[in-house]
Amino acid sequence: MPPLAGSRPRIGIVGSGIAGLRAAKAILKCKVDARIVLFGDEAHRTYNRPGLTKKRYPLSDALDMMIAEDVKVNGAENDALTWRLGTRVETADLRDRILHLSTGETFEYDGLVIASGVRPRTSVWGNGECGLHAHRTLRGLDDARYIHHRLQAGEKITIVGAGFVACELASLAKEYGCEVLMLEALRSGPFENILGERVSVALGRWLAQHDITFLTGDSARELLCDLQPSHPGPPSDGALFIEAIGSVPNVEWLHGNGLDLSDGVRVDEYMRVAPWANVFAAGDVACYPDPWTPGNLTRMEFWKNAIDTGDLAGRSLASSMGHGPVTSRIGYFPSMSTEVLGLRIQIAGNPRMSDAMEIVCGDLDQLDQGVLVAYLREGAMIGAAYMDKGARFNSAYIKLLKSLRER
Repeated sequence: MPPLAGSRPRIGIVGSGIAGLRAAKAILKCKVDARIVLFGDEAHRTYNRPGLTKKRYPLSDALDMMIAEDVKVNGAENDALTWRLGTRVETADLRDRILHLSTGETFEYDGLVIASGVRPRTSVWGNGECGLHAHRTLRGLDDARYIHHRLQAGEKITIVGAGFVACELASLAKEYGCEVLMLEALRSGPFENILGERVSVALGRWLAQHDITFLTGDSARELLCDLQPSHPGPPSDGALFIEAIGSVPNVEWLHGNGLDLSDGVRVDEYMRVAPWANVFAAGDVACYPDPWTPGNLTRMEFWKNAIDTGDLAGRSLASSMGHGPVTSRIGYFPSMSTEVLGLRIQIAGNPRMSDAMEIVCGDLDQLDQGVLVAYLREGAMIGAAYMDKGARFNSAYIKLLKSLRER
């Protein structure tokens, strides 16, 4: 279905997060003369989601404004784009190239980028309450504003989960002076699904050493809700109770198009959604061929992954419309970093696919003195992790990164 004679092509981008914005900017850079429309559920233009858990703010009547200012993303004020904020895409007909919007409108497109991201997983249904708690999650700017206000009041906080959001939130709560309880019923400690049990247990000890009550297994399970549908009436416990137990890809609006939506949206190495030549996906929702473990697919929820796959999806879409050469395939080098209670944690490559690990430097019983870990698969290194309060083994970590990049 070519665009009408004399009219500009229309490109729809579903998702106003960083992946969607970077896709839009890549298309503009390729000088595609098209009308680009970004659809976003939230009322805010693109902002830095990882920044929502990384900073303590002073008491102020302007707290909401300070948070919003801190997480601004350069380029989000781009008026070359048409922003449809607070507008949800309800369904898509990829064959006829039509999006059905929450406003009752339809949007016909010539090219489409799926960057709808993920939403927090939760253990309750309905109104988000069980018999004991009002369950909260932290995904968006509005969530962060509410939670920072509660933490500033020094309230006791219970956090379910031990992933990146959970650990960063626990660290932030301690900075605010809160009493923190963390519950992880399924694993031995933080980041176990990525870094393995030995490192996870060591990180759990690190939390406990910093006055966080960290419970696992049955001890945690006893304090969790019964996972039944929500009960009527208000919760009986007013403490702040936050679930950070993973995420769910936002793909329901794509049902009925014959796509593989078992783990996000499956794409090829150019971020194209087969069999559609004009549809691409990027960011947290995209499941693509893993360049580090051939024959496997991967879906990553890191900020850098959203930037890199957004750029690639935008360039690929532009190329499909005759602007620019065929783009290079996905070559994303996975890397991320966080800080938990003063401990800097850096991860590179794909440790979760390893079958063995080696301690290169340091001791897991003394994380603050630095520990460098290599992750192997069939004897070849495929990942690395570095934990330290300083930079004792930084040169050794850089050397490992160079080895990974040259694979």
